[in-house]
Amino acid sequence: MKKNLITHFFLLRRKCKKLLLLMRLTLLLLFATFLGTSASVYSQSVRINLDLKDASLEKVFHDIQSQTEFDFFYKNEHLPTNKTYNIKFVDKSIDKVLDEVLQGTGLIYRVLNKDIVVTRGENSDSGGEKLFSEQQTKMITGTVTDENSTPLPGVTVLVPGTTTGAVTNVDGMFELSVPANTASLTFSFIGLKTQEVQLNNRTTLNVQMEQDVIGLDEVVAVGYGVMKKSDLTGSVASVDAKAMDRQAATNVSELLRSALPGLNTGISTSAKGSSSLEIRGPTSLGATNSPLVVVDDIIYQGDISDINPVDIEKVDVLKDASSAAIYGAKAASGVVIITTKKGREAKPTINVRSTVGIAKINKMESVYSPEEYLDYRRDVLDRFDISSPAGYYTNPENLPDGVSLEQWLEYDNLQGTSTPPEDIWLGRLQLQQVEVDNYKAGNTLDWGDILFKTGLRTDNNVSLSGKTDNFSYYTSLGYVSNEGVQIYQKYQNFRARINLDADVTKFLSVGTNIQANESREPTGIPGAVSLYDKNSPYGSLYYEDGTYKHEPHDDNLGGNPYLYEYKDNFYRQREVFANIYGKITFPLGFSYKINWVNRFTSAQDYRFTPSKASLGEGGASGSRRESNRYAWMIDHILKWNKTFNNIHDFDVTILYNVEEDNYWYSYQSNSEFDPNESLTYHNLSIGASPEISNNDTRSTGDAFMARLNYGLLDRYLLTLSVRRDGYSAFGQKNPRAVFPAAAFGWRLSEEEFVNIEWLSNLKLRLSWGENGNREIGRYAALSQMNTTKYIYDHSSVTGIYSTNLANQELKWERTAAYNIGLDFAVLDGRISGAIDAYHMSTTDLLLERTLPNITGYGSVYSNLGEVQNQGLEFTLNTVNVEKADFSWNSTLSFWFNRNEIKHLYGDMVDVVDENGDVIGQREEDDIQNGWYIGHAIDEIFDYKILGIWQLGEEEEAEIYGRAPGDAKLLDVNDDGIINYDDKVFQGYKKPRYRVSLRNDFSYRNFDVSFLLNSYLDYYSANNQHFNYRVGQERLNKIKTPYWTVDNPTNEWTRLYSNNNSPATNWWESKSFIRIQNITMGYNVPRSSLAKLDIERLRLFVNVQNLPAISGWQYDWDVETGNPTPMIFTFGVDLSL
Repeated sequence: MKKNLITHFFLLRRKCKKLLLLMRLTLLLLFATFLGTSASVYSQSVRINLDLKDASLEKVFHDIQSQTEFDFFYKNEHLPTNKTYNIKFVDKSIDKVLDEVLQGTGLIYRVLNKDIVVTRGENSDSGGEKLFSEQQTKMITGTVTDENSTPLPGVTVLVPGTTTGAVTNVDGMFELSVPANTASLTFSFIGLKTQEVQLNNRTTLNVQMEQDVIGLDEVVAVGYGVMKKSDLTGSVASVDAKAMDRQAATNVSELLRSALPGLNTGISTSAKGSSSLEIRGPTSLGATNSPLVVVDDIIYQGDISDINPVDIEKVDVLKDASSAAIYGAKAASGVVIITTKKGREAKPTINVRSTVGIAKINKMESVYSPEEYLDYRRDVLDRFDISSPAGYYTNPENLPDGVSLEQWLEYDNLQGTSTPPEDIWLGRLQLQQVEVDNYKAGNTLDWGDILFKTGLRTDNNVSLSGKTDNFSYYTSLGYVSNEGVQIYQKYQNFRARINLDADVTKFLSVGTNIQANESREPTGIPGAVSLYDKNSPYGSLYYEDGTYKHEPHDDNLGGNPYLYEYKDNFYRQREVFANIYGKITFPLGFSYKINWVNRFTSAQDYRFTPSKASLGEGGASGSRRESNRYAWMIDHILKWNKTFNNIHDFDVTILYNVEEDNYWYSYQSNSEFDPNESLTYHNLSIGASPEISNNDTRSTGDAFMARLNYGLLDRYLLTLSVRRDGYSAFGQKNPRAVFPAAAFGWRLSEEEFVNIEWLSNLKLRLSWGENGNREIGRYAALSQMNTTKYIYDHSSVTGIYSTNLANQELKWERTAAYNIGLDFAVLDGRISGAIDAYHMSTTDLLLERTLPNITGYGSVYSNLGEVQNQGLEFTLNTVNVEKADFSWNSTLSFWFNRNEIKHLYGDMVDVVDENGDVIGQREEDDIQNGWYIGHAIDEIFDYKILGIWQLGEEEEAEIYGRAPGDAKLLDVNDDGIINYDDKVFQGYKKPRYRVSLRNDFSYRNFDVSFLLNSYLDYYSANNQHFNYRVGQERLNKIKTPYWTVDNPTNEWTRLYSNNNSPATNWWESKSFIRIQNITMGYNVPRSSLAKLDIERLRLFVNVQNLPAISGWQYDWDVETGNPTPMIFTFGVDLSL
């Protein structure tokens, strides 16, 4: 075996590659010649079993095709319509079967490659077709390529319903003489989809073949196995490799954004780029709403951003409970299954993907310029000091009409003073001396240029893959370096993967999947957004001695980001995620597989702030945080797969799982170092104020799962599963729970009563299941002990106290879900899609409830309340144009989700009428957390703002303690008082509707794709409208309008508006539409690469996160509320 591997890796193939292709082609042509008069050796060697009653000839062909690699070609009108077959063949060759069933029909057959062509014989009673030689003919030429535009030799080209055909040569070219009335040609090749291409009066064709339905594109990962899409009973959505190749994603979150209906993925504004995932909305109030991530059938416990997108073959998302139920207690929020690449080519293949790009802020907000800043301070002080005379804070060079310079000086009895009026004015504006000095010197700072930047991004990956008869391998190395759009933002990740699979014997397979990475990013970086709209444009970065200032304009509300240069901060995380498996295949369809999964994680976060970077007299400080995790998991998987009489399909999976997770954390800090601070965090022991803390945790779990997939006639589909989970975090009385599920699928399109010519597929899906949520603290069910120091009898004594009450009854949070779905395809798949409706109910919510002080405990974790969740998802795929040199495909997705809190803690309160009489009771809301029974989790309950009080409304505004220029709040009960009773429900914080539209265009070697993304009908607080904050007269600000007598806007309050009591928010619509992603690519022709021995070369450019179209104003990006990177990328993707 070793010798074979060495030969495999180092074989010199370059000079003999074309010769091998020519030899293969010659053999194919010779083979086809012999097949012109007799059946192939393969057809004689393949044995089949048939047991049919009252079957049509078409049914016979279908059953033969399902058991072999043959495809049948025939015309429907040639087949007998009134003949049925009662046949039984056991271990017979195809030749024997066809000879018997075609006897007396006037039909003959020919075997060409793996195609069987059935036609009328020349002496048929019904009249044979004329020989081509007797008809007028025309010549058709063309080229056939694969999905990567690589020429394909050996492709069979046939005139449908005949034996006339040709085979492409080594350059993928063919030449074929056909009857003049020929309308189409069929193209077939092993492993690729058979295509029928319409001629449309063309004599030259360029055909691009696609992967066959037996390939990965038609297979879906369903957890501990795969299924054909046609056999699915649950709601599963997928993103395949082809779609992923057209994106320049550096992490999985970017890859999945708006790719699938029901999967919500946000935009990250950090350099790391990782964002949260959510499937079908929130189902929990206290536990996690994040989906479970599974990689290569192994539950993945790491950061999803550590998975290299280049390594991913496919992503499948299990959305309904029946699909996810096999993961039981971990799958209440859905499951994301990632399948990584494996060696598939017979030869070693090197793939290189390298990108370089920049990140710029997609929507930059403006603060007041230096000149505007002084005018703004004038207006703020005018509003703050309402008793000041006219023009008091105005530049003496621009005094208002009616105010002379003498009058202006008299305001402070300064007439005749030698102080320049400009100095007086600057003093009245309360500028710091550094601001005055810089104003006079003409020195200003552009904080936008200081705090924000254009970030450089690079992502370089190389992989080696291949396969021999009994060994496949895929290895990759990657390095990503992303700079953010804010100062000091940078993320680096070194990533590696090894996937090995070996067939040791005919019945024993072993393998491993290893992922390793090391990531680094700066910690404790300054808050660029916070400093941007605070710091004065007239500040200074440096002291006179050249060191960085702590406060650029000598105001403690501002800050200098460059103080970070003095700090010594270091963060690094290393992780190895490894699975080793062995699989034994037994007779009768049985197999056993064992997975041994290990995860090692180590993180170091070291920080040191020297004295010159510290405010006040605290001096230097340093800290060290270190954490380590080791987790292991073992899966025992027993499977049985068997088909009986081509009618009954059984697929049974049984799983037993055990796991353990260990975590160690330590923290040390100190300050006031003596004799000096030169050793930074490397020697914290020399400080005067040490602090040490530690936290070690351990959890264990186990699970037993059984699943049955049953298919009847490949038409009626049933899935049953049950999983029993155990987890150490729950109470002693409820450590385990059982989660059942059931699903049914009906392929209606296979029924005779739905025999519609244009209907390609129609399948109904029904499912129900229960899943659990265990994501709480590992010791949430226990009473946790803490220590404290106190004085007793004139001495310091250590005391022990408990912060929370133990709960032996604590159990699993459960989500029961129903799903009904319909998959459809028409016009041979030109139009296809799916629609799903679902309803979920989550009970026994895991909530930490506050306890009264009289109990002696602060809180307790309990199972309380219920949340319901329902929604609709719709996907429509269309092939708009499909020609030899041009194609256009579209995918439209639409989904919405609604949730409602049905119950909380069960505490009842009285309901009173207008007279104060009790008329009933209702369950009490949780006002502190903003949870209201009968309403959505994210529903807004606040005072409603009607606009701005205007001139002429002074009398009415005074009733509420307001004045013109202040916000006008709705008085619900019209009692002249704005209080809690006037709050109303007024919209939602999460989108009510989500829409995405993807278009993919291909013209010859060029391709263009773009993704349009829209979130609709949701709101967020935009309190810039209030024009108020603490220290407003000392700080800069995002430039917004504000109400004045001369600008009586109804959307912006006056400066220093009186809106503090009661506190409220200005809710503004965040509905938007944006082009999320644009990619343009070019595949260099294979003929241009031959001399370089490059198999494939693709060049592409990509733009992500373009500015959104929205009514959201005077703030950063509408979706994130922060500076968001718009990423421009150029990439090269090549294969050797």
